[in-house]
Amino acid sequence: GSCVRLFVCFMVGIFIGFTPFFSVDVSQKIVSRLPFDDGVDDKGKELDAIVVQKEVEVVDEPEVEQLSPPVPAMLDDEVDFVEAAKPAITDLVIPVRKLLIVVTITSARPQQAYYLNRLAHVLKGVPPPLLWLVLEWPVTTFETAEILRSSGVMYRHIVCRKNLTSVRKIAVCQRNNAIYHIKKHHLDGIVHFADEERSYMGDVFEEMRKIRRVGAWPVANHDASKYRVVVEGPTCKGNRITGWNTIQKKGAPRRFPIGFSGFAFNSTMLWDPQRWNRPAMDSVIVHSGGRGGLQESRFVEKLVKNERQIEGLPDNCNRVMVWNFALEPPQLNYPAGWSLWNHLEVVKDL
Repeated sequence: GSCVRLFVCFMVGIFIGFTPFFSVDVSQKIVSRLPFDDGVDDKGKELDAIVVQKEVEVVDEPEVEQLSPPVPAMLDDEVDFVEAAKPAITDLVIPVRKLLIVVTITSARPQQAYYLNRLAHVLKGVPPPLLWLVLEWPVTTFETAEILRSSGVMYRHIVCRKNLTSVRKIAVCQRNNAIYHIKKHHLDGIVHFADEERSYMGDVFEEMRKIRRVGAWPVANHDASKYRVVVEGPTCKGNRITGWNTIQKKGAPRRFPIGFSGFAFNSTMLWDPQRWNRPAMDSVIVHSGGRGGLQESRFVEKLVKNERQIEGLPDNCNRVMVWNFALEPPQLNYPAGWSLWNHLEVVKDL
């Protein structure tokens, strides 16, 4: 009897040991036959197949789709609108403007502060890049430096230290120092000698950026002695110069009847003559000889051969953008440092 019991216990142990191999199938059959399931055996099997299939599809989906939550249907139109409003990077156009190099000569006199502040106000409204070269004689004064620092314009303050007595030679020294500075640093831009006494519209500086070699435009000159205004400069058909408006003064005739405030030129003509298929141009400076506009005409003659190499601005040269008014007062006692603390007459009304 004991042997039979040992044999029965041994067989039960073996049966229990093999039971895990069949647990999965048994559980699936039990789950498919739960009492609250509406389906029968066949329907339960179909349900199991559908669930397994859906689980496989979720696993096979890309990770990007899992991370991006679905957009509600009510927001689809709004999202499409926002995406369409974003500009593509390839559609962004960044304007590239030519550097303007504005050369201004100045010296201590009663209306210096007025002239510099007025010109600084115009240059501040010109879109960058713009470099203001201010040439002073015989030293750089604190008052001029303060105006430049507060102007909001990128500038360089240069001095002409030569001991000169002639106003004409002082101006030549100042302009030539600016030319040497441009050559030394290879500044690439459009150069214009903007005298501080002139009145400028901001549009003329935008027109200068169109210049390839040399450009010229009409200037209105106020004749204080005869109370009239004379327009001097080119006459054009489009951008092609066909003639000149001028009143020829006594002396040698001018090849190009324009003043410093009536033209601008490409700075590379000063330091890169190979670009223009020309020989070395070290002689392109302002000479002190010549009156009645000959100084400006001889300077332009070194840059171009004829009118075909000069561009008329604006189109048809039918707009005045620069004025020259005779506003300089007679000789006045110039207060040192522009200060008026001493020798003031006080008038008191009783």
